[in-house]
Amino acid sequence: MKKILILVDKIGTKKELLAELIARKLADRNFQITLARFSDLYFEIDDGDISVEIERLPINNYDLVYFRRVGKIFSDLAGTLALPLERSKIKFIDRCWSQIGPLGSKLTSLVRLSLAGLPVVPTIYVWSTNIEQYQSRIIKKFGFPLVAKELSMQRGQGVFKIKSKKDFAKLPIKDKEGKENQFMFQKYIEIKDEYRLLVLGNEVRVWEKKLITSKNEFRHNIALGARELFLPISKIPKEIYSVAIKGVKTLNFQIAGVDIGIEKGSNKIWLIEVNRGPGLTYDTKISPEIDQLSDYLAEVCK
Repeated sequence: MKKILILVDKIGTKKELLAELIARKLADRNFQITLARFSDLYFEIDDGDISVEIERLPINNYDLVYFRRVGKIFSDLAGTLALPLERSKIKFIDRCWSQIGPLGSKLTSLVRLSLAGLPVVPTIYVWSTNIEQYQSRIIKKFGFPLVAKELSMQRGQGVFKIKSKKDFAKLPIKDKEGKENQFMFQKYIEIKDEYRLLVLGNEVRVWEKKLITSKNEFRHNIALGARELFLPISKIPKEIYSVAIKGVKTLNFQIAGVDIGIEKGSNKIWLIEVNRGPGLTYDTKISPEIDQLSDYLAEVCK
């Protein structure tokens, strides 16, 4: 039996009728039709393995996924889903969704990086309205503490340490305008050292160590008070350099800020994030970033 999944933004009378008519038409050809919502997708990323479920069933059970109606709020999710479908050679319509590029979310980038074999932090994503029903599964996977990251925020904002089940209820599920915030949940990695690398073209031009100045803070963000220590580019370890360059090439960026953490104890390298619009320190007396960016722009213009 061949199975077709029809994904929509919301289920209504017309969409149910469409699925029913297609099922009726294909019944004698041994096809099974399933209608489901994008908001019922579940993503799990762990050590290069990406599993996707729809209503708790593996999406690789299906032979074809038809993106019937995406709507305004599910474009990022549709583009993200297209990536593992393409890798798993599961047919989907329309194939243009795999070309969403920089218009995707942090989750989209993370999926791309993981598919490229880069060391991204183990992650689970579910739509915000389904967080409560997946809490136990998230906790079982990561234990406490774990980290929740809002997909649209930058510079450490929207990043929360979840220490108990009660903390899930404290997440700002809606913003001030009533729009739903979307979170991905990650394993908490105790970071010994975190670095920001400025990649311009095909090389790392600047790297700095981000030093937390507060004992109560776990986020290594300059905007949240971390101190910058710019380091000689000649001293950058080959492994860190290699991960940064591969990450930027995977996302097809030419200018990017790459955050890399070194795990305490194991010294494992983790690729935390690749930012297309990296924050820069404008004080040229302490930071070489503006000088290097200026030189790169001039080089590209030649």
